[in-house]
Amino acid sequence: MAHERHLTTWDFWILRIIAVYHLLKSMVFFALGFGLIHFSHTDPNVFLNTYVLEPLHFDTAGPFVHRLQERLSDLNPHLLRLFGYVSFVYATVFAIEGVGLYLRKRWAEYMVVIVVSSLLVPELYEIWLKFAWWKVGLTFGNVLVVAFLLRQIVVGKPKHK
Repeated sequence: MAHERHLTTWDFWILRIIAVYHLLKSMVFFALGFGLIHFSHTDPNVFLNTYVLEPLHFDTAGPFVHRLQERLSDLNPHLLRLFGYVSFVYATVFAIEGVGLYLRKRWAEYMVVIVVSSLLVPELYEIWLKFAWWKVGLTFGNVLVVAFLLRQIVVGKPKHK
């Protein structure tokens, strides 16, 4: 018989919020994967201008847009499809984590701790390369998620008699 953990109300809702967050990330990565594969035969700069810059009224003469257009010109259909497939892999992992956390499965807590912890070093390196407050916030949020789940794993262990 499986041991039923008793979570406090706060722990229950925090776990649910993390689960929903992972499910939302999964949906974003699935959409990104479909989009990358669907538009892999389209010139990325035409896509950028038609679907992003013009509808959102970006200044197309700005340095940010110019750098983005230069980077997009290096992409080819094969690379876009590859990014699309990798996006599907990430989406699947996030979906599994989200469903597992939502159902309060212990294995999902371990999985999230391992996956999120493994990405902390690259996140810190990204901050070191080019500092941005949003990167710091994202990394801090991931550290909080790992700390919370580690506490759940340690505190919620069934006691053997």
